[in-house]
Amino acid sequence: MNFHNLNLLMKYAKEFGHSRIRVLGMSDTEHSICTFLFGHSDMSQDDVAAYLRLDKTTVARALLTLENKGFVERYQNPENRRKNLLYLTDKGKQSISEVVDVYDRWFDEVSSCLDEKEQEQFDDYCARLLAASQKICEEKRR
Repeated sequence: MNFHNLNLLMKYAKEFGHSRIRVLGMSDTEHSICTFLFGHSDMSQDDVAAYLRLDKTTVARALLTLENKGFVERYQNPENRRKNLLYLTDKGKQSISEVVDVYDRWFDEVSSCLDEKEQEQFDDYCARLLAASQKICEEKRR
C-alpha cells in the first residue's frame, strides 16, 4: 500500500466517524482524548499528549473545552501536587460510550472484504509497521 492509499483510507475513516462524533458536540481531538480516558485512569495532560501524539497546547485547549462541557474533570495528583489527573465525568462516560468504538466499527465493516487469515496478516503487518515507525521516530529524537 502506498502512502496515498493509506492517507485516503484514513480520510474515509474520519468521514465516517465525523458525523457520529459531531452529534455529541465533540471535535475529533476531543473524541480521541475522551476515548483514551475512557480506557485509562490516573492520566495527566502530558500522558494524554504523549500517547495520542498531540501537541500539548492542542490537548490543553481541548481539555478546557471538555471541562466546560462537563465531560472531563481535573484532580490534583496526591503524589505530585504539580500535576493534575484527568477523569471522565459520568456525563463524559455516557456520551463517549456511544461512540468510543466508532472507528473500530468502521474498520470491521471495511475489513470484512478480507478473510480471517488476511485480517490476521493485515493486523500483523500494521503492528510491524507501527513498531518500525516508532523506532524511526525514537532514533530521530536522539
